[in-house]
Amino acid sequence: AEILAGASAPGQELRQEELAARFHVSRMPIRDALNMLSCDRLITLRPNRGGRVVVLTEAELEDVFELRSVLEVDVLQRALKNIDDQSLAHIKREMRRCELEAGSYSFPEADWRFHCALYTPANRNRQIDIIRQLRDVCQLHQAAYYELRKSEKMWSVDHKKIVEAIELGNTKLAASALAAHIKEAGYQLKLVLANRSDT
Repeated sequence: AEILAGASAPGQELRQEELAARFHVSRMPIRDALNMLSCDRLITLRPNRGGRVVVLTEAELEDVFELRSVLEVDVLQRALKNIDDQSLAHIKREMRRCELEAGSYSFPEADWRFHCALYTPANRNRQIDIIRQLRDVCQLHQAAYYELRKSEKMWSVDHKKIVEAIELGNTKLAASALAAHIKEAGYQLKLVLANRSDT
């Protein structure tokens, strides 16, 4: 949770002894937790020392966002076949919650709830789990940089475009709006990271 909230920044060392002391547990559950985080690709393990929060290269970020686009556009197209009035009402509720939380530290989870509402009617739970893992890898970088939070009202505009396309029953328009949304998120993240590395 701290990694995804930006409290543990990309590249930060997570030492077993320090974590055990901080959480008042032995090193064994810390090792188990670090192994789980490693499986989720949020940290890289450092033998007998702990772990380090992952830092993605520009090429790795491009791979992640390309995978996200393929998987998320596909699952949305599948979901659109099953979206009924009840599903659409749920999507709209999550969109409004997202708008209310734009710019706050709770926005990433609100954003995921919106996207999850879009994708759930596809009944592709394994695919959605993979999408969530990819989004988490992006999120640990996004959370560390306040600059991206300034753009979250722009994401709300993107969400409206996606929902409007769904209401029109236009699968192609909804898919292209989602693809553009993901592409812009990737571009903005790379831009911020590049600016950080130059300073």
